[in-house]
Amino acid sequence: MGFYHLFWGFLFLFDFQINGFDILPDVIGYLLFYVGLAKLNRRSEHFRKAGNTAAVLLGVSALALVLSVLPRASAAIGIPLDLVILLLNLYMVFHICQGIGALAGRRGLYQFQSMALQRWRWYLLLVPAMFVVLLIAALLPAAALILGLVLIVASFVINVLMMLLMREAEHHLRR
Repeated sequence: MGFYHLFWGFLFLFDFQINGFDILPDVIGYLLFYVGLAKLNRRSEHFRKAGNTAAVLLGVSALALVLSVLPRASAAIGIPLDLVILLLNLYMVFHICQGIGALAGRRGLYQFQSMALQRWRWYLLLVPAMFVVLLIAALLPAAALILGLVLIVASFVINVLMMLLMREAEHHLRR
């Protein structure tokens, strides 16, 4: 149906790096999101919006990947590009969760609908938490280290919960 593609797309959003090389490149994740959302776009306007955003993210993340291997790529380009990716990613995940919620609501699966919307709120909370850790890092580096580790664990858990949501959506929302 398409949710399994989204499941695998979330897997590729994990940042596992070995010697500075991301073994799960985001660009592959966004390609999987695009394919999965293309299969779902007739089922909800939210999936169409998320799919359009996935297409943009595919291009922007490919550009970011190319810039990351260039020796002269500067932070002046990389940081704003990462911010654009972050905001577009939030917009895409918002519409994925809203689309799942809308489909679940139409089928009377209100608990599942609520779960999808709650997972979005948890996903969204990672962004302000990340900025708080960055602000604290300037003032209290030791506390920022501990909070950073907590944030990494929370990010991992929330990403796994998003993957599980996609798996459950495939099961609950089959035609």
